[in-house]
Amino acid sequence: MDQHKSWLPYALLAILAIIWGSSFMLMKEGLKVLTSIQMAAFRISICGLVFFPFVFKHFKKIESKDRKYVLLAGLMGSGIPAFLFATAQQNINSSLAGILNAMTPIFTVLIAVIFTNLTLSRNKYIGVLVGFVGAAAIIVGKMFQSGDGAVSFGSTQIQYVLMVVLATILYGSNINLIKNKLAKYNAFVIATTPLFMISIIAMIIMGITDWSNITQHPTQQIYRSFGAVTALAIFGTSLSLIMFNRLVQTSGPVFASSTTYFIPFVAVFLGLLDGEHVVWIQWAGMLLILAGVYLINKRVSPPTSA
Repeated sequence: MDQHKSWLPYALLAILAIIWGSSFMLMKEGLKVLTSIQMAAFRISICGLVFFPFVFKHFKKIESKDRKYVLLAGLMGSGIPAFLFATAQQNINSSLAGILNAMTPIFTVLIAVIFTNLTLSRNKYIGVLVGFVGAAAIIVGKMFQSGDGAVSFGSTQIQYVLMVVLATILYGSNINLIKNKLAKYNAFVIATTPLFMISIIAMIIMGITDWSNITQHPTQQIYRSFGAVTALAIFGTSLSLIMFNRLVQTSGPVFASSTTYFIPFVAVFLGLLDGEHVVWIQWAGMLLILAGVYLINKRVSPPTSA
C-alpha cells in the first residue's frame, strides 16, 4: 500500500501532463468555429454542468468564511485563464502557448515568497532568473518574428504572448491559495464548487453571445469544434482539476506545478504534427524555462504517503 502511494504523485503528474499538453490543440480546434469568448464560456459552462449533481452537497461543507476563497480559486484557476488562453490562441500557435505555460512553477514560487514566509536558496533564485530569461527570449523573439518564421520588426502579437504569461501568474496564485487557505477540504470539494460558481457567470456570458451563425448552419467542422471544447471541459478542466488539487494538497504547490516540465513537450509534439512551426529561439526559451523550473524544484520530493 505504501509503495502504491509513493508512486501516486508521479502517476498524477504524467496523466496531467498528457491531458494539459493536449489542451492547447483542443483549444485550437475549438477556435476554428467559435470565438474566444464563446469557447471559454462554453468550456466553463460544461464544467458547471458536470459538477452540478455534486455541488450543493459539497458547498455545505465549506465554511462561510472560506467561500470568498473558493470563488477566487475558480476565477484564478479556471475562469480568467480560460478567456486569456482562448484569446491568445487566436493569434499565437498552440506550441508557443504550451511552452509559456511552463512559467507556472516560477510564478508559484515568487508568489509564495512575496505573500508567505517561504525562503529560497541561491539555486532557486538562479532558477527564477533563468526561467525569466527563457520567457524573455520567447517574448523578444515573437516581437521580431513574422508568420513564416522569418525575422521582421514590430510584430503586434506580443500582447497575446503576455496574456498567456498573465494566465500563468493566476495559476501560480491559485496554487498558493489552495495550499494556504483551502487545504483542509478534499480535492473533489475544491474542484466542484469553484467551477460551478464561475460557470454561472460563464452561462450568462453565453446567453448574451450571438450563436445564430453556428447553430443555424451545422457543419462537420462545427461538430468537431464542439467536441473538442467538450473534451477540453470534461478532461482538461473538470477531471484534471480534481487530480491537480489532490496533488497540491498531498505533495505541495511547487511539486504539483512541476507538471509543466512535461506539458510543453506534449504541446509542441502535437503542434508539429499539426504543421506548426517552432523556431530556434522558442526551443531555446523552452529549455531555459525548464532549466529554471528544475533549479527551483531541486531537492523537492513528494511525500511517500498520500
